[in-house]
Amino acid sequence: MELNKAIIERRSVRKYLDKDIALRDLLELIESAHYAPSSGNLQNWRFIIVKNPELKKKIAEACLDQSWMTEAPVHIVICSDRAHIQSFYEKHKNKYSIQNCALAAQNIMLKAHSLKLGTCFVSGFSKLALKRALEIPESSEPEAIITLGYPSETPKCKRNNIETYTYFEKYGNKKADKELWPFAAKLKSLFSKFKK
Repeated sequence: MELNKAIIERRSVRKYLDKDIALRDLLELIESAHYAPSSGNLQNWRFIIVKNPELKKKIAEACLDQSWMTEAPVHIVICSDRAHIQSFYEKHKNKYSIQNCALAAQNIMLKAHSLKLGTCFVSGFSKLALKRALEIPESSEPEAIITLGYPSETPKCKRNNIETYTYFEKYGNKKADKELWPFAAKLKSLFSKFKK
């Protein structure tokens, strides 16, 4: 699948078919995450692939009782090896930890879409409950969960107008300087393409 198509078409899916996912596809997703950028190329992410129904139930409970999550055949829990990142970036370990794992998650979700799989990024959860359920060591922190499966729904696109949050040169400036931005005259048509 062409990258731009995957970016535009990907949606958060919360309803899944009762259909298993091939191990080769799961490994492709992890390989895609492996190529995400990371601070200092530390690659601090760690991935836990969960298919066990009891564990998925515990994960859903840890995620503020989001029972829809148990429908997904697979959960990918993305953790950060905080001890590893702390040894290089003590002051910014929390920020870099989250950012690096989010970049890996985006790669997983785009690759999944290209394989006709649906995903949902879940970040609201009790870290303590997740750590207990999945035996995550003290030195690591869960940063995100991706539910994964063949979708049984086609969510609609709900996007704000791109012009409302695009600025030029400084925050809040919506006017493009024609000397600095020679394509300013074409911006309106460019924005209209993204609205579709």
